[in-house]
Amino acid sequence: MLAGVGAALAGVGAGVWILGDNRGSEGVAATGLATTALGVATMIGAGIWMAQSVSCRADADCPRGEECREVPAIPGGVPYAQCVPR
Repeated sequence: MLAGVGAALAGVGAGVWILGDNRGSEGVAATGLATTALGVATMIGAGIWMAQSVSCRADADCPRGEECREVPAIPGGVPYAQCVPR
């Protein structure tokens, strides 16, 4: 959802930027550029957030040579992590 908002901001900002550049309006072009940059930053932020939310957090109880892996749950359930050999 956040990436979609960022994409919409980037798209609208790019259109405003082109419109302002073609008409010679520096203020409109600057606003479009800022909106495009905000949209791209929002998409990057959404990607970082998604990567952090799906990463497995290492369990301090896992011995060396084992790693934390997420085990899927049934629909509506909560997935959990367990130690498995590497």
